[in-house]
Formats: sequence, structure tokens, C-alpha cells
Amino acid sequence: MRKLFFILSFLIVSSVFAQTIDTVTVMTYNLMWYRGNPSFCTPPSASTRDNAMEDIIDHVLPDLLVVNEMDGNNSISPARLQLNALNQNGRAYYTSAKRSGSGSLINMLYYNKEKFVLESQTDISKDLSNSNLVRVIDIYTLRYIDTNLSIHKDTTRINIIAAHLKAGNSSNDETERGEATEAVMAYLDSNNLDGNFLFAGDLNLYKSTEPAYQDLISYVDTNFRFFDPVNTAGTWSNRSVYASLHTQSTRSSSSGCFVGGGMDDRFDFILASDEIMNNIDKVEYISNTYKALGQDGKRFNGSVNSPANTSEPSAVITALNNMSDHLPVIMDLKITLPLATSIAENKGIPKLHFVNPTTGILRINLGRNDLKINKIEVLNIAGQQMKEIAVSGSNWIEEDISNLPNGTYLIRVTYESFQQSIEKLIKI
Repeated sequence: MRKLFFILSFLIVSSVFAQTIDTVTVMTYNLMWYRGNPSFCTPPSASTRDNAMEDIIDHVLPDLLVVNEMDGNNSISPARLQLNALNQNGRAYYTSAKRSGSGSLINMLYYNKEKFVLESQTDISKDLSNSNLVRVIDIYTLRYIDTNLSIHKDTTRINIIAAHLKAGNSSNDETERGEATEAVMAYLDSNNLDGNFLFAGDLNLYKSTEPAYQDLISYVDTNFRFFDPVNTAGTWSNRSVYASLHTQSTRSSSSGCFVGGGMDDRFDFILASDEIMNNIDKVEYISNTYKALGQDGKRFNGSVNSPANTSEPSAVITALNNMSDHLPVIMDLKITLPLATSIAENKGIPKLHFVNPTTGILRINLGRNDLKINKIEVLNIAGQQMKEIAVSGSNWIEEDISNLPNGTYLIRVTYESFQQSIEKLIKI
């Protein structure tokens, strides 16, 4: 009989820890005056750009796409990219956020609506002195579509901050970039917005010592810091040792709106919060997936297609050459969700009761007290023990969990009969 209880317990626990895992690809891309009509240069034709972007999307299939330098004066520009490049070749699942303001260079977010729902968006337009930023910084909150939401009453969100910081290498340009990131970090801090965050876009940074970069990665409150997935500090500009990180320019010589000079600057970034880098809240950066598409480390002061570039299919290299003077940056995230969170009472064991979500003190009502308890544990979502709670004779348990990071946990009670009761706990 004990063996039977053990087998049943194993099957029950296995079902509780069954997980759904998905890989999400994130891409950020400066589209170089997409659908714009600047007075000082002539962009490639709209059809050339759309065809190039279509080839890039065919290859990458990003689930979350941040773009910079989209024409905001023309209200149909975001829809044109979506229709003519993203939703092609059988795809019909890309949709976009709302336009944020207007102007010749705006940000935009596109996302896979089969995986995500856009819950909210806002923007930051002022620095801490209430002066206008050079360009609006957009913040989007997306909810991952979880088919088991009705079961475990929880969801997963990813927040994306899309930025196109001030260009230029003067001290004033550095200052303006720093004022923008300072405003972002103050916004996150004052609204207590930690969680799964990405900071993506053309940051126009020349070195890691710039105030803007330091604001993001070394913010005074460690709960809100961002991390650079490649973790490579230095003076990135015009240094061959950082060739594999350079994202501008795809051309050796200037042409139309294409800046020349070849690959010698790391301007485009995706930074991630601690929650993503350390898999704290069901979203995890997949190691070694961060890269500049088309960058093989052999481009220093050269173009994306010369010398010969075999890092991606030739059609993709040609598309990168035709689309923009920037390379896109991509990275993959793993989303892990439980399929269930509770063992039913008809297994002969009581259901746990406690305040959920909870903060620092966990108070558990164990229900019936006629079953002897061997162990009470707090587990992380991967099933690893974070805390063992002392067993008492009472059916009420009180435990201080203030030292545990905020997030999702499981409470597991193991009985002498080898049966287990497992319930989900959210700590805030």
C-alpha cells in the first residue's frame, strides 16, 4: 500500500510540475527613415525597403519587434510595414501598438498576437527638469497568452522600453542621453516597476562609461538595474576588438540616407532586467542568443556584404544591406509556465488555505489535522526548495518569508502517507 501511495504521489506531483515552455525571439531595429521624406537625403524606395524587411522577417520571425526611425508624421507608416513586410508569406499574426505622438522619427512595437496581448502602453517625454526629451521613450506591457490561465490564476508579463537616444559624440549629446535614461530609471523607481523588463533600441552609445549606460546598469537601487547580455564593457566605437558587437554602418560609403564608414559603432542594444537574466519570474534569457544579425566579427570598417559574409543566408545579407544602415539586434527568451498548480481534495488530502498574494508573513491553514505531516516546503517554480518550514502539531502555520524575492512559489506539504498537497503562492 505504501508503494501505491508513493506511485500516486509521484504521478500527482509530476502533473503539478508539468510545464509549457516556449521560445520568444526579440528583435530591435533602426529602420533608417522608414517611409520618411527628409530634406537632406533620399531613402530607398518603399518597395525596396518592404521587400528587404520581408526577407529579414522570413528569416528571424521575431515575436517582439521594436523599431526606431519610423515616420510618425504619416499615420499609415506603421500599417505599411505590418502589411507589406511582416504579414507576408502566410503570416497574419503580427499586430502593432498604438502610435505615440508624431514626428519624423518615432518608435513602434510589433508583436505576435498569437502569443501576446498588449495590456498597456505609456511614454516618457520629459526629463527630470520637465524639459522635453529629444525623442519620446515608449513603455509597453505585454501579457503572454497562457491557455492554462483559468487553472493557476496567474500570468506572465514582459515590459519593453523602446528608446532612440540622442545621436552625436559631443559632451552635450552624452548629457542628453543621460537625461533620458535618468528619467526612465526614476519612472521605474517611483512607480516600483520591477519585473520582466527589456530596454531596447538605438541608444547611440560610444562607450560603457557614458552616463546613459551607467544609469541603466548601475542604478542605485539594484531592484531596477538592467544587464547587458554580452557583459562587455569598453569603448566600443572604432575599436576592432569589439567588431562582433558593431551595428553601424552597413555601408562603407555614404549613399542616399545610408551613413558610410563601415561597421565601427555599437549603437543598438537590448538590455534585460535581473528577473530575465536570472529566471526569477518565468522569463529567462537564453545564453548566447544575443547577436547583431549579419555581424560575424569580420566587418570592422567594412560593409555588411564585403568581405563575403556567410553568417546568414545571402538573401538576408542583401536585405540587411538594402534596408538600413544599422543591423538589427536579436535575442531569445524562454518562457516557462506550469500546467497546473493544485492537487484536488478527492485524493484524500486537505486543500491548503492561505492569503494569496502575500507579503512578508505566510500563514497557512492546513485544514484537517488528522494526517501526520513530515515536511512543509516553499519551492520555486522550477521545484527547487527555497525554504523548509518547521512542522508543529497545529493546523495553523506561520512563517516569515520576507527574505525571499518577490515572485511565484509553490507550497508543498508532504504527509506521512507519502501523499502531497501543493498550492501556488505569489509573494509581492
